[in-house]
Amino acid sequence: MTGAGSATVAYTVEDSFGDGPSADPTWRQPFIDVTVGDLSVEQALERNRQPDDPTPAGSREGNWEGAASVSGTLCDDNWHEIVFADGGTALPHSTMEAPSAAWYFAVELPDGTTESRTPTGAIVTEATINYEQGSDVTVELTILYGFEPTDIAAPGTIGQPSESDAFSWHGTTFDVDGMGQSLLQSSTLSLAGLARFRRGQGRHPYDAVVDAIEPSLSSDATFTERDQLAMAVDDVDDAVGKAPATLSFENGQGTTIGYNLSEVQPTSYGWSDLVTADTDLSEPIDYHVADVEVA
Repeated sequence: MTGAGSATVAYTVEDSFGDGPSADPTWRQPFIDVTVGDLSVEQALERNRQPDDPTPAGSREGNWEGAASVSGTLCDDNWHEIVFADGGTALPHSTMEAPSAAWYFAVELPDGTTESRTPTGAIVTEATINYEQGSDVTVELTILYGFEPTDIAAPGTIGQPSESDAFSWHGTTFDVDGMGQSLLQSSTLSLAGLARFRRGQGRHPYDAVVDAIEPSLSSDATFTERDQLAMAVDDVDDAVGKAPATLSFENGQGTTIGYNLSEVQPTSYGWSDLVTADTDLSEPIDYHVADVEVA
């Protein structure tokens, strides 16, 4: 960012992959406290050489691909529409096209001019929702995109979330198999492998489809009971226990955003700070998750 208040970040869902904004697009700013990282383009150049010259004869273009990450404070669930391929509420259970979007990133320079970048055919490959005791709930979207045209007009109106709708730590509820975790210190729900490009005879992607999705959950809570310990170590015929779980957030307006997690299984479990003065015993756990739906 060139200076405070000089940037614009917004997206609009595409009707078809790479088509850019529709005739009457709805532009949204996904979060407040927005940060954008790794807004980059790779041309995948390969050097060419002649056998009688040690210097390159030139370079030829490879596959074109752009990347970005967008993160910020959770305020609403509009961004679900570019993450959950099954109607914005669930992960898909069959092969289908992945949702794609056009983005508008712009910066106002000190001389009053505006420079913008407008990725299209943008897919979310990973989304993470992060809870930390004492902090606002945050979301991070990892994005790949297939095109960056220069003829997309600046959005006329951008729907911005309100800071009064921000979700903070003190409205968070997490339970596993009906057992609430009342001393949760941190938790991350990760949806990896959400989408991938398909390519053909062009430098740019042909389209985007859902990938091999890998939902996972990590948590770190003060140890209060042995339910999660039992799932991890009380083997029955060498089977790792599995259970349903829910993770939900409520803001000061009484709005709730929640996720139902199916077949949660601990893939790693530990005790931390067993013998540490003035520190509670905690149990950091990494779970595999079979499925995630919006509650």
